[in-house]
Amino acid sequence: MESKNIAIIAIAAILIIIAGLYASGMLTGDSSASGNKTITILAGAGTIKVMNELKENFEEDNPGVTVDIRYGGSSELFGILETQKDADLFIPGDIKYVNEGMTKGYVINDTVRNITKHIPIIAVKDGNPKNITGLEDLGKSGVKVVLGDPKGPAIGSTTKKMLNKTNLTDKISPNVVTYTTTVNQLLTYLITGQADATIIWADMTTWSESQGKIKTVEIPKDQNIVKTIPIAVTVYTKDESLAMKFEDYATSAEGLEIWKKWGFEPLNQS
Repeated sequence: MESKNIAIIAIAAILIIIAGLYASGMLTGDSSASGNKTITILAGAGTIKVMNELKENFEEDNPGVTVDIRYGGSSELFGILETQKDADLFIPGDIKYVNEGMTKGYVINDTVRNITKHIPIIAVKDGNPKNITGLEDLGKSGVKVVLGDPKGPAIGSTTKKMLNKTNLTDKISPNVVTYTTTVNQLLTYLITGQADATIIWADMTTWSESQGKIKTVEIPKDQNIVKTIPIAVTVYTKDESLAMKFEDYATSAEGLEIWKKWGFEPLNQS
């Protein structure tokens, strides 16, 4: 009888321990209960090189923290923010998306910071076989052009405004073979020979994918439209302090050096 009672007590103790483990999240995979935390960032595809490095450094400096980055065209990311409402930080390729986010109440206004300039350039095949010297040459006969979708990546809407500004839309449009949903695809079309020229961000020339495969042509200041990459904490964040910690790092002296390393022109954070 005594051994039976001991067995019952042992089983009860085990059940109590198991219940405790479930409550603590150790058996359910509850990351918040186990001390692990995740922040989700919606970032423009053109920032992928910088963001991957920032993510790696931040996770190394903050054990137990995971930075989940979702890349895409800025318009697409805004749509995700608008419908899914679950991101902690928003880093589109153009400040206009954050401005719209402030208007609609999607971001915390006093967390908005401008990080760096975003400068469009013309990119052509290495050697420039079509002799492209400026925007007008994108309308020459026989030149295959690929551009960003005006409703997709920030470079798409920026390019549309630029061509309208220079009255070149009608001249260049017949040469456009396709419009892409991300800026990264523009580079792919160019280096694989599916296009002769495109308009991308200047920072992309630092990518290994570009080295020895493309040549760039600067766009004159009076024709160009320079954009700004911002960062903002969203109203949907589940951990505002952690999101702000990442924002502080991304805009710190160390963080800005990473932006600079990848070809961006950081803005003064004072």
